[in-house]
Amino acid sequence: MAARMLNKNLRIVSSMTDPKLEPKLKQAGANRVVSPNFIGALRIASEMIRPTVVEFLDSMLRASQGNLRISQIVITAHCPMIGKSISESGLDRHYALLVLGLKEPTQELVFNPSPTSQLNAGTTLIVMGDSSDIARAKKDF
Repeated sequence: MAARMLNKNLRIVSSMTDPKLEPKLKQAGANRVVSPNFIGALRIASEMIRPTVVEFLDSMLRASQGNLRISQIVITAHCPMIGKSISESGLDRHYALLVLGLKEPTQELVFNPSPTSQLNAGTTLIVMGDSSDIARAKKDF
């Protein structure tokens, strides 16, 4: 609570073991609450159902070799692409990035958004591509 009172924009992530505590932690100021037991159970299920996908994502996200990454790009208030569509933004042509998801601040995450989806200040794009191309796009957006 003290951290939230000092900075209302601070991102606070809390860990919990008892699911009944989640509402209290959020009321105290946590943006997200993570349950290691729940995440562990999801991981076990994923390992059973699609082990190669899990191995691929682990390798991609943690590997020191190779540059393929999944990251997020937040559209800033001064971005020249505000009001344009994903296809007009040139993320695919100029940065060789694949847009996997889109999230508006007050809406649910959209998987595989339409190329005609409009970019607004505060829109977060989930992209996949070379780490240097992601860095260039983040700088420009």
